[in-house]
Amino acid sequence: MDELQLRRSVAEILEVSPDELNETAELDSFATYDSTASLSLMVCLSDLSGCNFELRTLQKLRTYGDIVRLMEQGSGNG
Repeated sequence: MDELQLRRSVAEILEVSPDELNETAELDSFATYDSTASLSLMVCLSDLSGCNFELRTLQKLRTYGDIVRLMEQGSGNG
């Protein structure tokens, strides 16, 4: 997994600088993190990983670090 590409992609969805995304950055602290961003994130993560992520899996994500760990696992259903 290319973490830099992941960081840039998530930052683009959240409309923030990639520098604002660290391990503990709370997703819901970003004003643009809403249902549309959540769906965009689901598509983005699926495209980057080649895995199909279930919405219920993504609903458990709270921080950027959670996203990184999910992508390292390589499965959206774990």
